[in-house]
Amino acid sequence: MILFLFFCSGATALIYEVIWSKYLTLLFGSTIEAQTVVLAVFMGGLALGNKLFGRMADRKQNPLILYGGIEISVGVYAFLFPLLYWLADAIFAGIGSRLLDYPLGLLFLKGILSAVLLLGPTILMGGTLPVLAAWLQKTTPDGGRRSARFYSTNSLGAVCGAGLAGFLLVRWVGLQTTMELSAAANVLVGVIAIGIGRTQSSLNPDKNNSSTNESPTTISTFHWSCILVALTGAVSMGLEVLASRCLALIFGASLQVFSIVLMAFILGIGLGSAIIASPRLKQSFRELITMSLLLGAAALIGFLVFNINQLATVYLYVQSGLTRTSVGYYYHQVITSIIAIFVLGLPAGALGAVLPLWIRAVSGTTDLLGDRVGRLVTWNTLGAVVGVLMTGFVLMPNIGLRGSFAILGFVLIAAVMFMALVTRRKLVAVFGLVFGVLLAMASVNGGRDWQSILSSGVFRLANMDFSQKESPLKAFLLFREQYTKLLFYEDSADATVSVEGEVTAYSTNEIVLKINGKPDASAYGDHSTQIELAQLPLMVKPDSRDVFCFGMGSGVTAGSTLGYPIDHLTIAENCEPVLSAVKLFTPWNRGVYTNDRVRIYHEDARTVLKLSPQKYDVIISEPSNPWMVGIGSVFSQEFYNLAASRLKPGGIMTQWFHLYEMDDNTMDLVLRTFASVFPNMEIWDIGDEDIVILGSKQPWETGPDVYQRAFDLPQPHDDLASIGFLSPRTVLARQLASQATAFAIPGPGPVQSDNAPILEYDAPKAFYINNGAQSFQDYDERTWQKDLAPVEKNKILAGLNLTNLAPIFHIVYGSGNLQLQSYLTDRYKGNIGSLTFGNQVMPCIFRDTNASLLVYAPPSVKTNLMVRQLYYSEIALLQSGTTQKSKNGSIAVNAIESILDGVQNYKRENEDWSAAHYADIAIKASLRFGDVTQAKAILARGLQMEPDSEQLQYLSRILARD
Repeated sequence: MILFLFFCSGATALIYEVIWSKYLTLLFGSTIEAQTVVLAVFMGGLALGNKLFGRMADRKQNPLILYGGIEISVGVYAFLFPLLYWLADAIFAGIGSRLLDYPLGLLFLKGILSAVLLLGPTILMGGTLPVLAAWLQKTTPDGGRRSARFYSTNSLGAVCGAGLAGFLLVRWVGLQTTMELSAAANVLVGVIAIGIGRTQSSLNPDKNNSSTNESPTTISTFHWSCILVALTGAVSMGLEVLASRCLALIFGASLQVFSIVLMAFILGIGLGSAIIASPRLKQSFRELITMSLLLGAAALIGFLVFNINQLATVYLYVQSGLTRTSVGYYYHQVITSIIAIFVLGLPAGALGAVLPLWIRAVSGTTDLLGDRVGRLVTWNTLGAVVGVLMTGFVLMPNIGLRGSFAILGFVLIAAVMFMALVTRRKLVAVFGLVFGVLLAMASVNGGRDWQSILSSGVFRLANMDFSQKESPLKAFLLFREQYTKLLFYEDSADATVSVEGEVTAYSTNEIVLKINGKPDASAYGDHSTQIELAQLPLMVKPDSRDVFCFGMGSGVTAGSTLGYPIDHLTIAENCEPVLSAVKLFTPWNRGVYTNDRVRIYHEDARTVLKLSPQKYDVIISEPSNPWMVGIGSVFSQEFYNLAASRLKPGGIMTQWFHLYEMDDNTMDLVLRTFASVFPNMEIWDIGDEDIVILGSKQPWETGPDVYQRAFDLPQPHDDLASIGFLSPRTVLARQLASQATAFAIPGPGPVQSDNAPILEYDAPKAFYINNGAQSFQDYDERTWQKDLAPVEKNKILAGLNLTNLAPIFHIVYGSGNLQLQSYLTDRYKGNIGSLTFGNQVMPCIFRDTNASLLVYAPPSVKTNLMVRQLYYSEIALLQSGTTQKSKNGSIAVNAIESILDGVQNYKRENEDWSAAHYADIAIKASLRFGDVTQAKAILARGLQMEPDSEQLQYLSRILARD
């Protein structure tokens, strides 16, 4: 029972680590410095708890009661955490606002508040193993071996906790409820432990706590074991840091991938410890076993260093056979788990087995097992902290991922050779030398291959053809080598950043910025997106004085804002290597990095907005894709509320998003969350399946007369011309939804929040399935919803011809509305163009005047008088096509309303015509004619007949606001 309770304790501890780390990231920002401070405090608390509770437990007659008290205390603290977090947030905002310009002072404040929030519970959690070790020493004949078994069980419980937090609980019930469930589990564990302890108190008196005089040999052995477990702790955590980064560059840097890597790491430790805890394992050869474990781990590291190509090929080969469905996605998670276990779990198991091995070794030398276990685990944990810091901030930035792996392997081999020489095992020393030579040979060459593979975005190379003899990955890398030149590469503590020069179909000197293998900016391919992110909000607020830009990227967006008479441009960029890479984009970003009007913070955007009292005319949010870990927090309702609080009256919030590698539900989630804070919205189709969402608390003026002021400025004029906007009228060609309709696109449903970060769970799945957000084009005012667009906008767009449209919707920056782009492409080729999609005839404001007006005729038109009347009414409304209420138009609307009112026993699945379709036509005509009352009446009848019609629900949201 106690073993099971300790399993549960391990699960809740990992859940707390995940949840509290998330909370503190929201509090302090997602910079690597802040995350490292939090991790150091967390692990430091565990180490301190190991030390403090060790000897205390040895003095207790029944340590099991102490263990129960610890568990209850942790649970009570977890229940109180939201209140403490709220207080810490208030303190951080109050004091941090004075330290924003002093990075070291701000980091120190983060450290202090992290210690206040985390040291108490982590000290308690760190004391559990030493306390149970002392209890085992008093109540069992083999306390050392059983302590190792408890360590293994606790680790396996941690695997369970990591899985629950990373995949299920947070997605289902949110951060706070997940924490409360864990807290309840802790209290229950504590109560049961105390109950069992009280029944044992009279049965298990203290055996003997007086044996504190140990021989010099015993003391020397213990000191040697402390150094050894510290070394393995450092190497294992360094390995975890490197493998996490390496596998994320192959699998994609999603929350799920990092959860899988964490689970593989802890699972390896748990299974390795379980083997060591076996009663069949004899302790007489502990030095030899230790050296074998270290050599085994070094060999596995060397194998990875030498075989990164094969690892990526295996991943691509296996996942190429999976379907791009929900089922395929779950199989993909299994595949990544298996690979992660091989890459990280096996060496972690070898290294993790060293600690329980030496717990068993020292158990026979003293009766103070709680103290000994506490000190060993303390050294192991402190070593882990050093390993994280050295690997992230020293090794990776200076010698890269591959070199860092090799260094960890050499450290293990050096330790083996030293142990072999001390224990006079010459054969082991020879093996260590051979392994060292082989690792050196594997490390000499191949660094360029690592950089090429890890910067290539392997996770995006789906469905490769493995039927050919030559490896498709090899062919792809050869192609990259021929057409791609690596201009910049850095493996830093927070990300792997590269800049590549490419030869493409539209440019011979394209350069692309990649973060963790994913393209995030470029000189040409993303030019339209980057320019419009700056120009769209500033065209309607050309007199802006203060602008905030979230994300540096290539600097093109930030540089484009400088053409306006702004006084200050504030940029928040939390990835330091990006600030070095941006210099390569100077010809395109107008030297934004050195402009005296620009203030750059190497800090998280939420932190800058939270701590700075500055108000802005425009805030531009240009993050990475939301399926990447941590990005969901800048699509949350809390972030938008924070941004809204930093906007001047009438200020504009600008949000980039994408249609590719998404799905309709995820798109609705983002739009719904944005609209919950900014009820006035515009949505712009800016090319290459990217969109820009403009939002404000108040409506704003828009249109060619407003845009003219931007065209009068030299630099904005040039920037706009470079993406095809040759006059203010042409700008509206990119507007997908105006303020009249954009707010109504997302229906009711959940929003992304800090407590319920749905996006971080749904977006990676949408990325894998990769269907794209397709229903979005159904709400385009240039096509299906043109009758809902403002009248003046329609007049302007109807007046644009191919000469105006071709520079805007050309091959590189086409429309994200694939239906519209298909039609325009046909027209560019000299064809009239097809407006038919399925059995629907797409209306289009850019329609060729020579194109015939077609209306889909259901087969029942020939046999059913009612359907024939609906059909001819639709034709009459299409031909009337005016905002003036004509006699024929009025008759047609009344006819549709009358027919729908008279229909009995309508079931959509039994008919070849749609009541919702005709209701939609009649509602839009009524609105064009200014008869809102009739429109609402027809809508009510339409929803009675087809309550699930998304189009009618969309119209209901528009009419509700009207």
